[in-house]
Amino acid sequence: MTPPVCGAYCRPMVASAYNHSLLHWLEFSENRPPRILSVFFWGTMALTALMVTATAITSGTQEWAGNGKLLGIAVTGAASVCALWLVIPWSPAVAPRRKILSVLFLVGTVISMMLGNFTVFVLMSLAIGNTLIVFGTPAAIGYIAVVVLFHSAASLANPKQSLTDTVFNASMALFQCAAVVLVFLALFEASRSTRETRRLYSELETANIQLRRYADRVQELTVAEERTRIAREMHDSIGHHLTVINMGLENARRFRATRPEDAWEEVTQAQRLTREALEDTRRWVRALRPLRLEGRAGSEAIRELAESLSGEETRVTFTMRGTWPRLDDEVEAACYRVAQEGVTNALRHSGAGLIRVRVEGGAEVTVDVSDDGAGADPKTLHHGLGLRGLRERVASLGGSLEATPSGPSGGVVLRAVLPARGRNHEDGLAHRNVREEERG
Repeated sequence: MTPPVCGAYCRPMVASAYNHSLLHWLEFSENRPPRILSVFFWGTMALTALMVTATAITSGTQEWAGNGKLLGIAVTGAASVCALWLVIPWSPAVAPRRKILSVLFLVGTVISMMLGNFTVFVLMSLAIGNTLIVFGTPAAIGYIAVVVLFHSAASLANPKQSLTDTVFNASMALFQCAAVVLVFLALFEASRSTRETRRLYSELETANIQLRRYADRVQELTVAEERTRIAREMHDSIGHHLTVINMGLENARRFRATRPEDAWEEVTQAQRLTREALEDTRRWVRALRPLRLEGRAGSEAIRELAESLSGEETRVTFTMRGTWPRLDDEVEAACYRVAQEGVTNALRHSGAGLIRVRVEGGAEVTVDVSDDGAGADPKTLHHGLGLRGLRERVASLGGSLEATPSGPSGGVVLRAVLPARGRNHEDGLAHRNVREEERG
């Protein structure tokens, strides 16, 4: 069972880590461009240096001397561009004096356009992207106009090219610039989305930590409220018995000389009340005992609860229908508390001789507790502290809880219906995810 679950959850984590590392290659920062742009820039400049060196070695002296001045200007511009690439900003929020570096970078790229077509395209693309991000769209349009005019002037200065070739070259340069603008806009939007996603993820982690703290606090308050309720009910029950026992023994002490028969009757009643108080105490201890620590859970825990609370005066029966699913801890605990609340309330208040506990498993889990006692006040059934807290607990798990009179003859029916949300459901989702990934 472990490998499919691991496959369902580990594969998205690996894919997420892969996507996160890929986004680092596309993300802009204030001081550095995306890694992918640096790779293009330094790769282009390295190839250009190799081409210029090879040309200088293989060309004749006369040809080298004729082109040496222009080549020197181009190489100087390329060297300036390399130095400026290390310091130019990539954010519109930088100080104005730092934006001067971007202006110098643009000038250097225009001068370096004499190095060759491939170098021209890469430097032009990077310059357009930097201008677009640092100065905005109007500045980028202005730089594009300078590039197009430069190409047009170079074509017109060449006597071998016609006017048609000049118009074609200018149109191609304009088309390439427009494509570069779209690419950089997409990169910048992807970088912004990445930063926003990282910020939201950080906020989500913080909210998750706070939610866990709130959940722990709610659990502590719930336990405290439950303990307060149990303490109050134990005080009302056992305290009442002890008060009556004390009064009876006081009467027996007072009657021992003048009315010995009445004194012995008081002692007999005190013994009976002592047994009832002891039985009531045992019921509370059994009801609160953590049966899961004894290796029982689910329907077995409820069965054990019913058997432990069954006595001579009141018999508690247990009936199971269907198959009990593998529930998660919260649903399982809620089912147990419903049975516990129903049985203990019937024992303490109804005077019933028979209490029936019925559970049914399936797509929904039903826990039903009914008795043949004297019934209860409808206001108590709807607004009692114990039932109100239990009803809220069941509702938080997507279930429902109803407490109604069982009929004209008396008695109360406590019925809870909860969805079978648990480990089987989670395993099924994991297997379905694995199958969908395998089909994909």
